[in-house]
Amino acid sequence: MDTEKLLKEIREKIDELVEKAKEAGAEAREEMEDVIEDLKKQRDKLEDKLQDFKTKNEPKFEEAKFHLRKAAEELEQAVKKMFRKGPGATEV
Repeated sequence: MDTEKLLKEIREKIDELVEKAKEAGAEAREEMEDVIEDLKKQRDKLEDKLQDFKTKNEPKFEEAKFHLRKAAEELEQAVKKMFRKGPGATEV
């Protein structure tokens, strides 16, 4: 699962907790609100770290994607070659 998707799910779960807290009794609601605030702080911290990582590593990330794409293409060619092996198989 990628990080963006995970963060989206966390936001959705927090929103669900907010709605449940509205329906809870006073004591339970107060406790839930404290937990929700802690979760929001942790989520914000994670989002900040992700953004910081992206900013610092964008050039490296783009280069890595290029190399991964090239490796995937080479692997695909190797698999095709393997399935064509037999009399008359040629290099790709």
